[in-house]
Amino acid sequence: DVAKHNSQSSCYSAVNGVVYDLTSWITRHPGGEREILSICGKDGSSAFNGQHSGQGKPETMLASFKIGTLAK
Repeated sequence: DVAKHNSQSSCYSAVNGVVYDLTSWITRHPGGEREILSICGKDGSSAFNGQHSGQGKPETMLASFKIGTLAK
């Protein structure tokens, strides 16, 4: 299901087993739209962890977009 949401108009990404709807965050991301668009419809764990691991604010912000848990 995550893979179906791979565009600017509908952007879901899985990060560390949790699914997030990042559609509304694309244009607001401080690092630029491209960074979010690159993980739409994909597992964004590596990208997110590589950039934000251990940082409280990005993790709190990401949590606000949670829509579910990735099915195994």
